Amino acid sequence: MLVLLAACGRSQAPSSEPSPSPPPPGTALCAPGAPALEFTGTASATEAKSYRMLPFVVAPGSERVELSYQWSDRPGNPPSTPLTATTFDLGLWDQHGYRSAQGFRGWGGSRQGRIDQGQAPIYVQRDSADRGFVPGAIEPGTWYADLGVAAVAPAGADYRVVVECKTASAGATPADDPVDRQHVARRLPGWYRGDFHMHAYHSNPNAPDWPDFIAQARTAQLDFLMVTEYVTGQHWRTLGAVQRAHPDLLIWPGREIITYHGHLMAFGETPSVLEYRHGFEDVSAAEIQRLSKADGALFGVNHPTTFPPPLFSNFCRGCYFELDDAIDWSQVDTIELVNGPMLATPDDLGIPLPVGSIENPFVGTAIQKWEGLLRQGYKITAVSGSDSKGVDAEDQRLRKGYGSSLTAVYASELSRPALQAAIRAGHAYIRTRGVSGSPEVLFEASGPNGQQGIYGDRLRLAEGESATLTTTVTGGAGQWLSYYANGQLVASLPVLTDPFVHRQTAQRRPAGEGPLGTVWRIELRDLQTRTVIGNPVFLNSP
Repeated sequence: MLVLLAACGRSQAPSSEPSPSPPPPGTALCAPGAPALEFTGTASATEAKSYRMLPFVVAPGSERVELSYQWSDRPGNPPSTPLTATTFDLGLWDQHGYRSAQGFRGWGGSRQGRIDQGQAPIYVQRDSADRGFVPGAIEPGTWYADLGVAAVAPAGADYRVVVECKTASAGATPADDPVDRQHVARRLPGWYRGDFHMHAYHSNPNAPDWPDFIAQARTAQLDFLMVTEYVTGQHWRTLGAVQRAHPDLLIWPGREIITYHGHLMAFGETPSVLEYRHGFEDVSAAEIQRLSKADGALFGVNHPTTFPPPLFSNFCRGCYFELDDAIDWSQVDTIELVNGPMLATPDDLGIPLPVGSIENPFVGTAIQKWEGLLRQGYKITAVSGSDSKGVDAEDQRLRKGYGSSLTAVYASELSRPALQAAIRAGHAYIRTRGVSGSPEVLFEASGPNGQQGIYGDRLRLAEGESATLTTTVTGGAGQWLSYYANGQLVASLPVLTDPFVHRQTAQRRPAGEGPLGTVWRIELRDLQTRTVIGNPVFLNSP
């Protein structure tokens, strides 16, 4: 049910489905000095993972639009817990339409504009906007509050969305200042460290400002910073100054695409697409992927096995990946095996544990999914992301902050084009506990006729021929090194010295091969967790 309480007191009942321009009869006018508009309605548990477009007409003379909202569980619901809680998300589209990248004015998830939590309204105006939202002229026309029905308690929930248009003393719209995509931070080949999942200013009202973001990244000894804000692309327009102030780092803006059926990642600016609403009307993850790739971004799948349904559906909306048949896996560049802290606590997992901390249980299941994709012939590079929004306490920064898990990438230089090529090639390995908690590991392969390679490379072996895998571990004394072929453990041995060098004879294993050939990879672990997860080398027929 959807009810609109208009300024004049009339009750109208427009459809919950978005309508084309012109607006449907009775769409309320949002005007300075008029009473706020209120949209109220009810959602059932069966309507979870859906969207409602709430149209309103912005009157001439409006210079600021404000949104706020609240919800409450209906009678008959059990006591609210993280596993049963209701969550609504809130976004905004302007007069260009709710299906146009040009019309996207922001998305705040469930973290902003909450009346019941005493938060200030979300706002947009010509010269500024709330975090995650886009400043710009407030033009007359039909705008849309975008209410995401993320999760609903068993007996349903009621919601209320408040929209108000105001005058505002505002300056000019800020000029765009994007990052130089060709910036070279260092012109030497080498191993460069990056966090592939970093939230910052536009992802959380308490996230660090840009100077603190950089300071925390430097503390983690990162070289390239994937600034992957939730849904929005507003940071694309503003990070040029940050890059120029820190030329030795590489700032790489992207966005996390929060769908209710799985979380995706675009590494790079994608002005052609700012969508996230897979399943709404004809919006599809496939088209989001196609447009993101066409804009030159790398495309990734985040935490694919984390918080599986139905138990965790309300706790982490869309975290578990259910879009296997909706995307083109041959066009997926990365898959996130480690998300958040590798050493997980009950708070991290949202579930009680018999001990204080364990290895993140979703890493092992993500590895299984990745290996299955490799066997199907999809050469996808495994990466890690902290998923951090920045923290303040030093002890927490080391465990959960930026770079608490990272990916080392061997590239010809520290630039976006060089890193893109290296990531696609798989020249990378995961250091699951960051610089301070994980060893450095070089994984090399050599074969007949002078063939050489590292992580991600391919060697050709005729029948009866073998390759030599050489693993060099620095800073890992006391840990265990394991070799896997086609997902099966082949050998495991202690790391006795520092540095430690081991050579393993490797042959093709046709019985377990897929289109990529025999997949050989390594892991290191200590008594607590895996500390290194390596991308594989591939042994193929000539």
